[in-house]
Amino acid sequence: MNRAYDLWFNEEWDELLAIPLNSFNDLVQPTKASPHRQLMHLFTSVFKVKISDSYRNDIKSTFKHVSKQISEKLGEQSICLSKVLNEFSLDEFHAYLKHCMLEGKIHNRYANVLQSTYKNVLNKAIDINIPNFERFYLPSSFCYFTRVTERYKPYNKDDKEKITKAIESEINQVSKFLKPYQKSGKGREILDKNDKLLIENCDNLTLEDARWLFENKMVCIPLTTSYDFRLTRAGSIFYKIINSNGENYQDVYESWGILCKITMNHLLPFLLKLMQITGMNVESIYALELDDLVDKHPATGKPCLRYWKERSDGQKLYHLDIFKANLQWLTHSQGTHVKDIFSTVTKLTSTIREKASPEHKNKLWLFETYNGLIKSLPNKSHVTSALKAFREKHQLLDQTRGEKILETTRFRPTFVSDLIEEGVSIREIQLLMGHRNLYTTMRYLDIHDFGQTARKKIRDKLLEIHSNLSSSVGNKNRKKANQVNSQESLPISTPLATCKNIFDPPESVKALPNYTPGKPCSTYNMCLSCPNVIITKTDLPKLFAMKRDYLVKIQNSRILDTPFGHVIKSNLKLLNTILDPEISEFSFSELDDAEGLSLYIETTELI
Repeated sequence: MNRAYDLWFNEEWDELLAIPLNSFNDLVQPTKASPHRQLMHLFTSVFKVKISDSYRNDIKSTFKHVSKQISEKLGEQSICLSKVLNEFSLDEFHAYLKHCMLEGKIHNRYANVLQSTYKNVLNKAIDINIPNFERFYLPSSFCYFTRVTERYKPYNKDDKEKITKAIESEINQVSKFLKPYQKSGKGREILDKNDKLLIENCDNLTLEDARWLFENKMVCIPLTTSYDFRLTRAGSIFYKIINSNGENYQDVYESWGILCKITMNHLLPFLLKLMQITGMNVESIYALELDDLVDKHPATGKPCLRYWKERSDGQKLYHLDIFKANLQWLTHSQGTHVKDIFSTVTKLTSTIREKASPEHKNKLWLFETYNGLIKSLPNKSHVTSALKAFREKHQLLDQTRGEKILETTRFRPTFVSDLIEEGVSIREIQLLMGHRNLYTTMRYLDIHDFGQTARKKIRDKLLEIHSNLSSSVGNKNRKKANQVNSQESLPISTPLATCKNIFDPPESVKALPNYTPGKPCSTYNMCLSCPNVIITKTDLPKLFAMKRDYLVKIQNSRILDTPFGHVIKSNLKLLNTILDPEISEFSFSELDDAEGLSLYIETTELI
């Protein structure tokens, strides 16, 4: 069968090579036997101008992958490039390649070759003026040095439990340093009140003797530099005792419950915990500052974390206005955990924060280097070093393959996987991931192959509906809606607004051909322009949510080209008369608050 396919493929390919392609009109038409013939013609036109045999092989291989990706999406139907290609074509192929890498079918290096090749083919498609295809988004390249399976796969249950246990253990250990030091009373008296040595043989002094010096001669203040140790006799003897016992003074201090230097190793468990409970991007967490946690957003009363953006010209980071900034919404439970992390890290870093430069002073993740310099994230080398030590300490390695289990990039897909397993809606996932656009969330789920989980849930729901069908049909004849003959005022709420009386619409609605006297008004799309309509401040969030979802639909589809297009345009025009601050009867603050609240509303657009 493979031999037959290869024979057919080569014959088809050679035939199309002989057909010139200089414009859209030159493209061959697909056939039932060769539904992707037009796509193959496009690829052969690029094949002609390439001399290298290896590159020509890459073009053929890329075609086969693109063809398979389209088949998975559209089946075996005949395709026309003017209907299939769009601005997300390369982005969708990127997602397909990532899925192939996760399954171990291709290496990430070769995925870059395939993506680059398809980019050249799409540029050819633009050159020959394929209708409705003028540009496309360029996704990032795949990482060359790290196994993709380590970077994008959610943690399995066992690994997740193991990592969580390690994180909690380290957090508990580091948090103990916040408690005031309690004297132990251990060790022998070494110096008298005049600092005269009371013990003749100093070679046998123990760490407990050093502790006596710390508690009685160093007033429980840890010294951290060789210069400071040399300033007093007690400090000098203390340093010699530590060295003679083959220890590091920092480790000795920590064994006594004293944190003399806050390093990235101490901050790492809190960093990992924040990634784990919020699912935020690593870069966004690295850049957090002390005031980025908002306990109660002014518009919603919900806790959130604010993002920081870097100016395109490379200038210093600046803070965005809270209503225009990227926000990572948090549940109240998340908010409590995040607040605890911020509070603990702030206390741990309080002493070095006082000495930090203005550049670092307000950063959340503030630490000391081995030579006493005060740094802040992002600083990948220190995080990498701390991660390595954390993995080795807690044995976070796959013993069968020798691979690293703990990767910071895997917390976000794990977070999303947990949300899907718990049945959280796509709108809630969008908010919890900090995506402004619902399409971004959909693409993320697709890229990380969460579609399989979603499809399973859909199948389960369909089976549930099917099992309830017979009882539903049986009840249909027994349940009849009460006929409301009264002409009294009866307010009814719709997703758009509230009508004063749906049984007595205005004369303009009664005059419509589809109006039936005695039955409720069903002309929902006229609600906003209807004289009966009552729009209050509480309706505004729903209207903002509807406007948002209309715009998303326009952005991600060609619905304006369908018969429904004029309805959407009409509804948006009506919504703008209510929601535009320049012409609205509502105040700017009312509209601003409502727009923030709309983030929590999931709508079904009425068309």
